[in-house]
Amino acid sequence: MKRLPTLSLSIALALLAAGGPALARRQPPPAVIPTEETQKARDLYKVGRYGDAVAAAKAALNKNERYTPAMLVMAKSYYKLHKYEWMKKLWEMMQANGASNAERAEIYQLLAFLEVDAKNVPGAIQLFKQAAEAKPDDAILWNNLGAQYLAAKNYADAGPVLERAAQLQPGFAKAHLNLGDAYRGLKQYDKALEEYQKALQLFPNYADAVFNIGILYLDADKMPNMDLFAKENTAIQYFQKYKQMMGGTLPPSDPAEAYITEAQDKIKKEEKRLDRLKKQQEREAARAAKKAADDAKKAAAAGGQAAPPPGAAPAPPAPAPAQPAPPAPPAGPPVLQ
Repeated sequence: MKRLPTLSLSIALALLAAGGPALARRQPPPAVIPTEETQKARDLYKVGRYGDAVAAAKAALNKNERYTPAMLVMAKSYYKLHKYEWMKKLWEMMQANGASNAERAEIYQLLAFLEVDAKNVPGAIQLFKQAAEAKPDDAILWNNLGAQYLAAKNYADAGPVLERAAQLQPGFAKAHLNLGDAYRGLKQYDKALEEYQKALQLFPNYADAVFNIGILYLDADKMPNMDLFAKENTAIQYFQKYKQMMGGTLPPSDPAEAYITEAQDKIKKEEKRLDRLKKQQEREAARAAKKAADDAKKAAAAGGQAAPPPGAAPAPPAPAPAQPAPPAPPAGPPVLQ
């Protein structure tokens, strides 16, 4: 059998450079999109099977090692498993492989939660801000950013952020609750009450909203058309309602009872203040009356008789002293009959 000649290496390279056979011109096959494996990983994550979700995500990445949706599920699962270093390593891989803005937003939020756990509020604010900017139509991200501003007592920045969350998702009760807290911090008590009431309309059994209304009445300098007694009694009513709603789930450390006592103390303090004020006014009135009486006595003693009141007719002049009677004539001689 006659053997076919083989191409030398130099000839093969020349063929490739010149456009060679069709086999040399073939492009690599398109990347596999492991949709089924990634969806399985998502489903396992949703039901809390985080270890199995990691395994399913690995199966997806075995088919396409650059597939960022599978990396995201794996990173979120590692977060739930408290394997934070592995989560961060996956985040580096996602960045290197062109993660989408939506995927970036989710990772920024996980990193922000780590800063919250570490009580690093400024760090959490920065990461939540990056998350919200990466996915600006997500009400949850804006709400979480607003919650950190509240934690920092930065009510001026919290207000607009939480307003945006409530506008993006009007049925988001937590956003209305947090927005009420921002308005309360800004002393805009009417607007705060309105947001708390919106939260209760959306979720009538929202115990946190009832509690925060109690705090609003307790701490407000004043409420429209209410004196202190009405304001503090309203606070007590809301705290009592909150305790009823919580029932047996109310922990011993809950401050509601202490706040009820605080409101009652304010009422007692105000009652004592008003009682002191009343007694002071009575003493001042008594002193004023005594002084007026003393002044009248002094005036009477100094002038003999009190001056006639203005407009009275003058008293008639005193009668002249009586003139002495003329002497009797001398007696004459007796008259004879």
